[in-house]
Amino acid sequence: MKKTWFFWVTTTLISFFGFYLIEHIFTVSPESISGNGNLGIIFIMLFSPFFLASYIFTFRLTSKLLKKAGLKFKIGIFLFSVLGCALLVYAIIHYKNELVIALGGPPTNPESRIFRFGWFNQYTNSLFFNIYTFFLSYIFIIFLGTLLRQGANK
Repeated sequence: MKKTWFFWVTTTLISFFGFYLIEHIFTVSPESISGNGNLGIIFIMLFSPFFLASYIFTFRLTSKLLKKAGLKFKIGIFLFSVLGCALLVYAIIHYKNELVIALGGPPTNPESRIFRFGWFNQYTNSLFFNIYTFFLSYIFIIFLGTLLRQGANK
């Protein structure tokens, strides 16, 4: 069990570092001009195994911890997960709206900095890789672990 915790902490820290790099280093600010393409894709691919491993460890640890937990604790975790996901989705939508305004509009707007780039480009990496999506992904995995653990107990 100690190895599992060690691997979970390690992969989660590396995942957080990956999210940080992609958001802060490999996302071009709306005020800048970039013609180099989306270098963040390389780091997304490099960190993807750590993201996946961390999600798997989170799911397994959630399931193991909830195996011994009482119903009240499981309901509490479930409600926390639902509330956390709802709040983070709200924050992500607000973040997206602010970024779209800063970019001058969506990719379909000819006045936008991302006109004809699509939604996934060097200016919008932070839409997908930010602190909100980091926590949302982990809370969602905990939600799934809680839901599936409860279903397995029946």
